[in-house]
Amino acid sequence: MKKIAIAAACLALAAPQVFAQARSFEGFSLSANLESTKSTVDALSVSDSGNSTGLGLQAQYTFAITDQFVLGVGATLGTVKRNTASASGLGADAYTKDNTSFDLTPGIAVTDSTVIFGKISALGGTLQVDSAPSASYSLTGLGYGVGIKSMIDKNLFWQLVYDSNKYNDVTTTGGTTLSNKSTIFSLGVGYKF
Repeated sequence: MKKIAIAAACLALAAPQVFAQARSFEGFSLSANLESTKSTVDALSVSDSGNSTGLGLQAQYTFAITDQFVLGVGATLGTVKRNTASASGLGADAYTKDNTSFDLTPGIAVTDSTVIFGKISALGGTLQVDSAPSASYSLTGLGYGVGIKSMIDKNLFWQLVYDSNKYNDVTTTGGTTLSNKSTIFSLGVGYKF
């Protein structure tokens, strides 16, 4: 019983200092993220997928809501085409481009330099289908994810994020409905101002 009381007292003394460090995440930040993406397109009863790697750029402002909780508001821009289908699978080459997201990232500081966060995203982009004739379709959708961010020093950080994105269905000029979804693993480094 005495050991439990001593451990509880030590935790009570240490906890305010750890949670007070959530404020160290507050402010504007920019990051570059290496993204590995698997995208899938479904048309009628045919499904095909493709893999891509590329760079994502992120700008975010994080608010310290309490000494323990943070809320980030930001935007992410994908800089490469994300392959979604091939002529051998879907009957046409397809990819997404101009991928953007507007993100809310609520998080909790677990140490003085590490935060674990969730992510909710409003998505946008373009689905390009290269068939005869080729066509482009505007995409919108929702995404969610989880991640971890850790400060290297007071300004530099690294982060690891998993995103699952689902775009709204689009109907081609031929009347075919296309469904598009993707999963993204990203590893990034950034600077907090």
